[in-house]
Amino acid sequence: MGSSEQSGLSAGRRALWTGSLYYLLFFLASGAYFPFLYVYFADLGLDGKQIGLLATLSPIMTLLLSPPVAVFADKTRRRVQVAQVGLACTAVTVLFLRLPQKFALLVALMLCLAIFSTPISSVADGLVARMAQRRVLNYGAMRLWGSLGYAVSSLGFGALWQSTGLKSMFIVAPLLYVPVIAVVSRLEEGPSMIRRRKGSAWRLLADRGLLLLLFATFLAGISNSLAMTFSGVYARWLGGGNTLVGGMIAVSAVAELPTMYFSVRLARRMTDTGTLLFSYVLMAVAFVGFALLRTPSLLPALSVVKGLGYGIWIPVTVRMITGRTAEEWASTAQSLITLCLFGAAPLVAGPLGGLLHDSVSPAGVFWLAAGSLGVALGVVAGGGRRRW
Repeated sequence: MGSSEQSGLSAGRRALWTGSLYYLLFFLASGAYFPFLYVYFADLGLDGKQIGLLATLSPIMTLLLSPPVAVFADKTRRRVQVAQVGLACTAVTVLFLRLPQKFALLVALMLCLAIFSTPISSVADGLVARMAQRRVLNYGAMRLWGSLGYAVSSLGFGALWQSTGLKSMFIVAPLLYVPVIAVVSRLEEGPSMIRRRKGSAWRLLADRGLLLLLFATFLAGISNSLAMTFSGVYARWLGGGNTLVGGMIAVSAVAELPTMYFSVRLARRMTDTGTLLFSYVLMAVAFVGFALLRTPSLLPALSVVKGLGYGIWIPVTVRMITGRTAEEWASTAQSLITLCLFGAAPLVAGPLGGLLHDSVSPAGVFWLAAGSLGVALGVVAGGGRRRW
């Protein structure tokens, strides 16, 4: 083996471990507070509509800021710096969330959190996804470390917050963001549009297959947003505690690990389209089960089913969309996924979920989640028949 081949293998291993470590540490920090954030708001006395309103702030900022921030990062080749600034400001905002008790102040801080966290998904995830494609690495094998970190964090901290109180998470989580910022500095920057002019990012939207994939991602994102916002609240409504909430997140995240790792093999056997459809079916079955429950005892088992589907859905979606775009638009392509998944979808899911929670029943939230996945399944099946 020549020196150039050895150097390539060494760079590939470094890239693999850097991407894996980023996801592990980032989701350790996120799992320390995010699964319990809306439970904390419910404990403060906020109702379903107020929680739904808070849940819309992040998607609004994602819609407004994610594409332009990503285009700026791509054109100026400052993806790493943009991601680091977003992480640092997110950590500071989480620290201040422990202070206010009034709804207006919570709105202001959640708005800041939404603004600062916007670049993270589109820019940092774009760096890792393109690094995986450039080095011919299994993106799912890196992303699964995020699921593992989220599982360990949510389960461990869920038990800890049960005894110390939820306010403690606003001190611990910001500290956990510090090593994430350091690891991001080691991600590969990739090419710059200043050096390689390939035209406008609007050309991405001329791809009909890409638009169908993004629409399906938006629909599936509605179900995911409903689950992220209301699963903990639903578990508490059924009679569960913070340990159960953390346990649900943990077992779901652990269930993602094998399907994320083997998502490439599944796609080879079932095609990308077939694998994506299979992920939608698994998640829809889980949400129907949620809606039918009358006690919290089966929530962890159904969370496992949901996790199996999620573990397929995310890496296959990222790979299918990334594969349709040029490398120099790495962050921009990821921003389109972020816009659909964390922008438009939660913007619809938050108010609808809050309305169903208060006016119909908490179970109605999960009927909506299953129905949204059913429509997404139809969109992908139709696109697959036309070969995108």
